[in-house]
Amino acid sequence: MTVNQKRAVDTFLQLVRIDSESGNEKKMQEYVAAELKKLGCRVVVDNAGKKFNTNATGNVMGFFPGTVKSAPFLLVAHLDTVKPGNGIKPIVKKDCIVSDGKTILGADDKAGVAIIFEILRALKETKVPHPPVEILFTLCEERGMYGSKNLDYKQLKAREGMILDNEGGDELLIQGPAVNDVLVDVTGIAAHAGACPEKGISALEVASYAIAHMKLGRIDKETVANFGAVKGGEVPNVVMEKLSLIGEARSLKMEKLAKQTAHMKKAFDEAVKHYTKKIDGRVCKPVVDFKASLRYPSVQISKSHPVVKSLLAAAKRLKFPLYARSSGGGCDANILSGKGFTVPNLSVGVYGCHTVHEKLVLKEFYGLLELTWVAVTSYRK
Repeated sequence: MTVNQKRAVDTFLQLVRIDSESGNEKKMQEYVAAELKKLGCRVVVDNAGKKFNTNATGNVMGFFPGTVKSAPFLLVAHLDTVKPGNGIKPIVKKDCIVSDGKTILGADDKAGVAIIFEILRALKETKVPHPPVEILFTLCEERGMYGSKNLDYKQLKAREGMILDNEGGDELLIQGPAVNDVLVDVTGIAAHAGACPEKGISALEVASYAIAHMKLGRIDKETVANFGAVKGGEVPNVVMEKLSLIGEARSLKMEKLAKQTAHMKKAFDEAVKHYTKKIDGRVCKPVVDFKASLRYPSVQISKSHPVVKSLLAAAKRLKFPLYARSSGGGCDANILSGKGFTVPNLSVGVYGCHTVHEKLVLKEFYGLLELTWVAVTSYRK
């Protein structure tokens, strides 16, 4: 084995002790940039941090020279963690690493960062032929992939590689949904609910009618939709004039996403018609402002793509279980896929993400480290 498992764990333990909750990644940004330089990388830090709320300057990119003629291979991980992620005290057990139970562990995604650093150190120490390697460490992934959304993409030459940021120990994410954010403002007509309710139009009733005639939840095996937040009204004796809803639609297929979003809008259009009526001799109707915007595009990587085939074949040779699967969530892979990158998302051996019960399973972490080593050193294009 060329990679050093103990050194990778030591790196991980050092990384999780650096506070880096989303928006507070400056120390992590400075640490990884300095380490990349020590390893012989040309380092670029973009200005993405100016475009959203963080104390960091920007995403960190490292460029490690290759020893063979090939297009570069891209390795990606994110620098931020969710809360509570300050003052992490990792505890090393026989088969895993956990926190002291007061914070998350931060293996999401510092396990990915640690793997990347061990790959670079092993490449530097050995004479194993390898392509140029480009490294991307992003900011604020957990808060909405703001780092990758604002990345200075012209810095990168690589178009293929992998992200190290998936929960579990045996998954290679090759499909993920596109998501539309759906914001709806309903305006009815206020009236006294006790004296003259017939002179009002309830925004709540309009919204309720629309939702009652709408397909939500699991639409099909590739599509889901939901409204998760509602705000409206202040007192019980006024016909509700205004109501706001926040929802979303997700699908692995863009055409299905468009169809579901149009269906949701149509339900509100029908509700407007249903509640249009005459009040004091004039026709009055509710007003619906329906806004849908793409939060991020889908990930659609074929199982027959050379990068995917190479990873699955390497796992088979290493007798390490690995399965190409789809996900219902979003990550940097969605943003990068929308920019033309092919970057499946590999598990890093972490379980219980975003909770104080998070743990890093060492056997799986070691296997995924070895798998990444094979993927990087065998890449040629």
